[in-house]
Amino acid sequence: PEKPFLPLRRGQSAKFDVIFNPLLAQRLEGKIRLLVEDTYSNKTLIELVGEGHKDEFTLDGLEEDIEERNAKSSLKKDIIGAVRVNHIQFGDCPVGRPYRRTFTITNHTSTKLMCFEWEADAAFQFSPKMGHLHPGCAKDITVTLKSDFPAVFRRHIVKCKVTKFNFELPQRKVQDWEDQMSIVTREDTTRKDPAASWSENEKMVETALEPVYTMESVEKAKVYLSASTVYTQFKRNMIVIQLEDTLPNQTSTATFRVHNTWNVALEYSCVEAADNEAVKKPHSTTLMR
Repeated sequence: PEKPFLPLRRGQSAKFDVIFNPLLAQRLEGKIRLLVEDTYSNKTLIELVGEGHKDEFTLDGLEEDIEERNAKSSLKKDIIGAVRVNHIQFGDCPVGRPYRRTFTITNHTSTKLMCFEWEADAAFQFSPKMGHLHPGCAKDITVTLKSDFPAVFRRHIVKCKVTKFNFELPQRKVQDWEDQMSIVTREDTTRKDPAASWSENEKMVETALEPVYTMESVEKAKVYLSASTVYTQFKRNMIVIQLEDTLPNQTSTATFRVHNTWNVALEYSCVEAADNEAVKKPHSTTLMR
């Protein structure tokens, strides 16, 4: 009666959340034993491993690396380590189409300015690829995968170089910067055309230059990317649809089947042939695997 017993009928299951709230940057271990009818069952033992960390910058919104978790769980008990959340799983993606995932990089310091730069190859595009992080600020990073041919990426490593730096100016006067920023100005073009009777301004767009700074130290973080790009395939039987005789203002229907035989979603649309009347609203949807 003093313990929180939970009755489970045959075939039922129960789900529990275990919360880890570290107060210090240290490694902690714990155990959960399953109590069944006032008897501790040694056969059901749940080991808990947590590592509290206090990083000056973090990558948030990523997924747990299952392969790393399985590898660490197979090690001896005294060297089991907590698994970092540093994985992006794109899954199966059709060839030639861009797929995007977004996460966040955060500066947890109160006084240090940081500059980040992603060392990515052509298959994965990071946006922004370079940028500054002011103390206590965060930025969203978008990873885009687009491959023009079938490929498999399994735990593909991309490194991020994070540099701490100083400006000669006070921090409150230092503006934010990233490689996608641009400066828009207006240039008076009247002087180029003396015959013009009114003033004309031409829009000028220039890339914003990175402010000059003094580097202090450099750290690196890693992100694992997994994806599989494949061609889509489908199966459709060649059939003739014979609709029944239908009175005006009434509707008759017929059904045919399209089967997606591959592991990725297949986008398709239905339109009538050119020798028929145009379809006012073509049917377009996505056929999942």
